[in-house]
Amino acid sequence: MLKKLLIAAAGVLVAVPALADPGWDHGRPWGHWKRHHYARQVVVVPAPRVYYAPPPVYYAPPPRVVYAPPPPVLYEPAVVYPAPVAPSGVSIRLHFPL
Repeated sequence: MLKKLLIAAAGVLVAVPALADPGWDHGRPWGHWKRHHYARQVVVVPAPRVYYAPPPVYYAPPPRVVYAPPPPVLYEPAVVYPAPVAPSGVSIRLHFPL
């Protein structure tokens, strides 16, 4: 158990320099610590043009007629057909295939 603990501690001690923070130059190679300060460029960007779409048009349904009187009802007498009359006389029907 102690042997495993010593091996793990040695591994951590070997790995610590690889994970160390490089300092204020943030990983730049040696000799490039001189910083050149330039004036910031002024960038003028025109304001974006804003186009507004016209609002949607909603049409309301026509109002319901609530208090209107009911439509007039027309009453007509029922159609009366005459009773069928039995044919009088003799009728002979001949069917010839053509």
